[in-house]
Amino acid sequence: MADKPRYFDPRSYYHIYNRSLQERQKIFLSKRDYQRFLSLLVYYQFKHPLSYAQFEQFSLHHHFLDLGGLEKQGEKRVKLLAYVIMPNHFHLLIKPLEEPSLVSKFVSDVTNSYTRYFNLKNGRSGSLFQGKFKSKEISDEGSLLQVSRYIHLNPLISSKANPGGILKKPQEWIYSSYQEWAGLKNPHLVDKDEVTSWGSKVEGPSGYRKFVESKINKNSALGIESLIIEKEAPKS
Repeated sequence: MADKPRYFDPRSYYHIYNRSLQERQKIFLSKRDYQRFLSLLVYYQFKHPLSYAQFEQFSLHHHFLDLGGLEKQGEKRVKLLAYVIMPNHFHLLIKPLEEPSLVSKFVSDVTNSYTRYFNLKNGRSGSLFQGKFKSKEISDEGSLLQVSRYIHLNPLISSKANPGGILKKPQEWIYSSYQEWAGLKNPHLVDKDEVTSWGSKVEGPSGYRKFVESKINKNSALGIESLIIEKEAPKS
């Protein structure tokens, strides 16, 4: 029997998570791997006629990983607000658009495409991620900002991303949207209007930096435990 389609309410936001099939297995092994996954996050946000190979050529001439040029190429499927790519898992913060089923399609397209790339590159076969991605609906404003903070602080509490506690600030982990939220670089992968709107609730980029840094070395999951998906978040 086919699985019932998952419904994602366009009026809500969603915390999305998946990890490697074997929990301790690293699935991002190089800068090239991270960049590939990030480029897939850009590519699959849109329904457009470009093949991925064409997209790669297109992006070389329109600032790699920049949404601006692609917005003229096709209709957007989802809004991506925040992300972090870790050695063995990822987190996304997403808003569905008018067709709720496109969230599942977006995430499966990204992970399936990355799996094909990873398997070919490393001479392996089979699944790379743990089946269906996990999701939590965020329906109130306060929780969304806290989830974004949790996502951006994730590298600091990860033994894989931060062995020995070398990373001290979230901007030091470049495979996340923190720099885009904190005004340290212009938004490229995330939805600029959404980030600007949500950031205004904490007095803009400088306020967001203070909001996030206030939880460094503290439990960033406190108060949003129902929206955290990992089994043991601080040990991820």
